[in-house]
Amino acid sequence: MKKTVLFLAAVLTFSAAIAQNGKITTATTLLDQGDAVKAKEAIDAAMVHEKSKNNPKTYIVAAKVYTKLGQDGKDDKGIIKAYEYYQKAIELDKKGDAKGKKIGKYKKEIGQALLFFGNQLTNAGVEAFNKEDFATAVTAFDGLLRLNENEYMVEIQGEKLDTAIVFNTALAAYNGKNWEMAEKYFDKAISVKYGGGDAVLLMHQMYAEKGDSAKMGDNLIRGFETYPEDNRILTQLINYYLETKQNDKALDYLNKAIESDKNNPSFYYARAVLNDNSKNFDAALADYNKCLEIDSEYFNALYNLGVMYFNKGVEQMNVANAETDFKKFEAKKAIAEATFKESLPFFERATSIKPDEAAVLESLKTLYYRFEMMDKYKEVNEKLKAL
Repeated sequence: MKKTVLFLAAVLTFSAAIAQNGKITTATTLLDQGDAVKAKEAIDAAMVHEKSKNNPKTYIVAAKVYTKLGQDGKDDKGIIKAYEYYQKAIELDKKGDAKGKKIGKYKKEIGQALLFFGNQLTNAGVEAFNKEDFATAVTAFDGLLRLNENEYMVEIQGEKLDTAIVFNTALAAYNGKNWEMAEKYFDKAISVKYGGGDAVLLMHQMYAEKGDSAKMGDNLIRGFETYPEDNRILTQLINYYLETKQNDKALDYLNKAIESDKNNPSFYYARAVLNDNSKNFDAALADYNKCLEIDSEYFNALYNLGVMYFNKGVEQMNVANAETDFKKFEAKKAIAEATFKESLPFFERATSIKPDEAAVLESLKTLYYRFEMMDKYKEVNEKLKAL
């Protein structure tokens, strides 16, 4: 009698397993019939039952069911859940059954399913990005890249790196302020030379927003070495050195920039500013003038030249005021006045480009008063009042 009871118990256990595996079959049939909602009920039950929750097939079917739910708009996170179920199927398939057998039984089936699923994951990422759901976009794009690296996919399609998805993952992470993922994928994009200088500059902006100045220089140097023709990177690198007061390095890169592009007024302007700040008047003057030779309406060069002559006039007037001999004072004052007068045309040209720039108007007001040009003084004064 004891043997009969044991046999009966074994039959009941086997029947329960059959029933749960039947849920997988039921879900598959319902899915084939287009009823993803009822298929979900069946596969959800299989995923929690002891007899089927460790079966890779359960999660292959679950992934397909939730993909369909996502496509039909019945589960906003359906595609992301499907990705997780494929990951679970791979994990279980690599372990095999309880005895460690049947390892890789579903490898080919999973790999082939993933070939079709990749497009769904891409579309889910794009849709999430367009909705500004950047966290979901990162999960989708990152998931696709991980799947493409997985041996189950590699065996079917070979090694593949979707460089556009690498950049899009970085961009989604950047927009979502997921700095860790943004840095990881911008770094990869730069390594594979995808995204051009944009990847480098976005990485720079990310470091700026994080306040991570320690990495800025290395990123920009790498970017310049990778894209030496991209003047945006070179300009940003020069600005970085100027802002961090590494003037020697800034000058080195400015010289390189000018060698590579002799007709870029911005480079001459930047070098002029550097020399101006270093009180190297003649060198600054030469570069400001070269900048204006290339672009006669370069506002900042015009304004800075005006300021440079004005400041020099102030210095010369201070020297004159310190003179006790009247004749010598008059001679030195005349030099100062002549220098002040040299600044005037630069400010006038600058205000013709930007008529409402208060700093320029204030300078002109001072100069017109100094030289008793009262009509122009009144005109400028009225403009300032109207601002």
